[in-house]
Amino acid sequence: MSAKNGKQIGLEHLATLDGYLSKGGQLPVSTKDGTLNLAELARATGIPKSSFYQNPKVKERLEAARTAQRLSRQGERQAPESDDVSSTAAAKASSASGATVLLERRLHRLEQQNAALVAENYELRRQLKELRLQLGREDMTIETGRRVVPPPTGA
Repeated sequence: MSAKNGKQIGLEHLATLDGYLSKGGQLPVSTKDGTLNLAELARATGIPKSSFYQNPKVKERLEAARTAQRLSRQGERQAPESDDVSSTAAAKASSASGATVLLERRLHRLEQQNAALVAENYELRRQLKELRLQLGREDMTIETGRRVVPPPTGA
């Protein structure tokens, strides 16, 4: 029983990629920057990530799949080139809903930050008031020579 050489392994990786794509597998896209997510593709296919860079046939097949799935270099799916009004309206609606979701997330985050700042502001004002009262009592102690007892902490 002989071990497989690099060429045989490379052909197996190519066959695996072809199998994945022929079953309707979509190329995964990174949510951060919209580029092709090779780490996710490697997980989905079981092909080592380095093969996508080093194996020229796998690289060529990946580029063909990218073109077939209308995936630009940056990873964004390109709209099909048709004059169909409904498809462009749907694309605009999906991009608008995506923008709405992003704005809602940003609004929620800003509301949370605002609530935290309001609470912090309240606490700092309370501390400032307490320190001013304490300073006033210390001034009275200095002026009168008598000790001024602070009020009970519950009041």
